[in-house]
Amino acid sequence: MKFELTTLEHTKNPDIKWALSELEKVKAQAVVAGDEERANNCWRESEALQLTLIYIEAFHKIKRKEYREAWYDLERCEIKCQFVLRNSSEEFCLNKNIFFINHQISNLQSLYPYCVFSSAGMVVGYYSCGICDHKIRPRSRCSHAKGKIYNGKLCVHVAHDIVLKEISIVSKPVQKYSVVHNDETLDFSVLEHLMAVLEEAFEEWDVIRTTRKFPIDMFFRVGLDSDCPCKGGGKFGQCCSKKGEVEIPHLDFVFRRDIPNLPGIKFPY
Repeated sequence: MKFELTTLEHTKNPDIKWALSELEKVKAQAVVAGDEERANNCWRESEALQLTLIYIEAFHKIKRKEYREAWYDLERCEIKCQFVLRNSSEEFCLNKNIFFINHQISNLQSLYPYCVFSSAGMVVGYYSCGICDHKIRPRSRCSHAKGKIYNGKLCVHVAHDIVLKEISIVSKPVQKYSVVHNDETLDFSVLEHLMAVLEEAFEEWDVIRTTRKFPIDMFFRVGLDSDCPCKGGGKFGQCCSKKGEVEIPHLDFVFRRDIPNLPGIKFPY
């Protein structure tokens, strides 16, 4: 069955739930019949459909300013994208908008002000294969590759006998969901600016990172002990306070369609 799936309203189509259920049934039948190619195709179709649903929902959560919930959904999308891309043809990914979604996930994540995360340090007793349950050792591995699909099932390595050792604070986490920030203290104005223009999740847009120079007089509200607006990592008093101009990071949004009365971002200082 083919149905349009580009807007939030489309995600409410009851046929979607039916389609996902049918894909699971057909996949199970293919596994029993020994038709691995058909089982894998069912996995791809199901994952691509679920990915599209989550992406659309994440986009509209951002529009509703539900930033933390959208962040979690974007990470789910990112993980699904990685596995679909690894196990699918270029033609399939183009037809299902996987490349587009993967690119826009990265763009949206980059606009978030999140920069502090927790990271768990742990010791794992051993791993087993999620396909055949083989206990994985350095010199004893099964034939299944982690991240590949076999008979419609994704191969993962299952951790056993986990011992938590520490919790670290990091800026580049393995699990992006472990955000430490309190959202009420953060500035989401860049995302607000973008969402004031975009109407639907599949509108084409991109972001270009540049810098802009502003006269030093425009930074009179910045204290000498505050972080320097140039984002160089130093304090304003020891960095740019004595310069005639301050060069600060700047974002240019590029839209495919014409945007009348495009709102501008206010000078942040």
